[in-house]
Amino acid sequence: MSTAENPQQATLAEEEYSYDVVPYPSHPFRQSHPERLASVGHLFGLKPTPIEKCRVLEIGCAAGGNLIPMAEALPGSEFLGVDLSKKQIESGQKNIEALGLRNIELKHMDCTDIDESFGKFDYIIVHGVFSWIPHDVQEAVFKICHNNLTEHGIAYISYNTYPGWHLRGMIRDMMNYHVRNFNDPPRRIQQSRALIEFLAKSVSSDRGAYGMLLNSELELLRRQSDNYLFHEHLEKDNTPIYFHEFVERAKQHDLQYLGESQLASMWIGNFPKEIAQTLERVAPDIVQREQYADFVRNRMFRQTLLCHKSAPISRALSLESLEGAYIASSMEEKVEDGKASQTDVNAPTTFVNAISKQSMTTQDPLVIATVRRLRESYPEAISFENLFQHAMDTLIQDTISDASKIEALKRSLATNLIHMTVSGIVELQYNPSMFVGKPSDKPKTSAVAQMQAKSVNRLTNARHETVTVDDLTKHLTPYIDGTRTREQLVVELKRLVDEGKLVIQQKGEKPDSLTIDMVMGRAVDEVLKRLSQAALLVN
Repeated sequence: MSTAENPQQATLAEEEYSYDVVPYPSHPFRQSHPERLASVGHLFGLKPTPIEKCRVLEIGCAAGGNLIPMAEALPGSEFLGVDLSKKQIESGQKNIEALGLRNIELKHMDCTDIDESFGKFDYIIVHGVFSWIPHDVQEAVFKICHNNLTEHGIAYISYNTYPGWHLRGMIRDMMNYHVRNFNDPPRRIQQSRALIEFLAKSVSSDRGAYGMLLNSELELLRRQSDNYLFHEHLEKDNTPIYFHEFVERAKQHDLQYLGESQLASMWIGNFPKEIAQTLERVAPDIVQREQYADFVRNRMFRQTLLCHKSAPISRALSLESLEGAYIASSMEEKVEDGKASQTDVNAPTTFVNAISKQSMTTQDPLVIATVRRLRESYPEAISFENLFQHAMDTLIQDTISDASKIEALKRSLATNLIHMTVSGIVELQYNPSMFVGKPSDKPKTSAVAQMQAKSVNRLTNARHETVTVDDLTKHLTPYIDGTRTREQLVVELKRLVDEGKLVIQQKGEKPDSLTIDMVMGRAVDEVLKRLSQAALLVN
């Protein structure tokens, strides 16, 4: 760690070091996808525009890593992205041209220049922007959400929030003090990392509250990339805000709080019973309850959804809330004594979400049959109607003629699924999955994934997630474009091996000529299986 020999104004460094100099990585972000926004809207009583035919605006789109996969997957919709970084916009435009997309446009412009001439949008996305822009530009974002949202439109805005950001803000202040005399961006980053290491060593033996909290934050920062470190901590603007202040400012633009993109973060059932009861008692409305929950969680980041003040919101969730809904879940059945209780549907059964690690135990036969069906089909989402019919067919041998009894069973399953949705155990959407569960005769990956696989092994799947694939899958993905059969893919794999781009081994050794065809065939089958399980195969 060192100090600068020739002091210079830090503001000069910030002006020179823009997103054009060090672009911020542009990736898909599932929580911002119109599918997720529409799902929350449907659940809370809105009638959002179907995502298959909507208009989407992203403010701060960078190179379009979030928007471009949406445009390919939803050809009947229109997408507009704006960003101040000319370099990143140009990069995104090249990718759009290479993909041949006609329903997306990226503009190099200031978002404050967006006016009513841009028309109305069904979904507005502002991810990783709000906290990093001046107050007047934040107000412009609220204004755009008011002026340019359709009647039932939904705006997604992510931002840093208090109280969690108080400690992180302290570290940011320490960094900015230390690099105040440097104007060379790489040196500023290098010196920030040196300070992190110095602080980590200095407080490593402090087992008090300050030392433990500081060490936790420092460990997190150690793992972050340089561009994250700079844009999160060394930019001129980074202004966290309390949730209630954010909502109050939105109200001034006739916008209201709809919910969070991650529904589970709104569910106070995740708290111990006593805390949940206290929150309900001291916080009579949802905004107050969310703010007190932030106090308890020490929350530092939110992904808030807003809609027009006039939009009718209903938080009374019921069977009707699941009309047209599809559900997906990666729940694994917990095995006891080496085997799962597949035969006894009345036995207490525990399921664990493979992603969130949340668990639930139930004796309800309808729920048990439903969750098992969801696991079989994951990652594909199944309609609520099909799930209910499957549970009935599985559990009930005779036909039930009593309509009221069928209705009661259906409402019971709906109540349980809604509870599982808001607790984060299952995912809800209102459109069929945009991928296929099994390889077709001529399997296909998205054009975006094919393009990505030519240079990196991090691909965007049809769930709008980033998936890391192995080298074999990476090299074969560009050829899985819907024009080749499995046998033709085997031929392409042989060519890649002959050209030395891939090495195929069996038990650590190169297979002989007699077994090479079998090994190649198995390798292609394995790749297709991985792509299918990762939601990377499309129609």
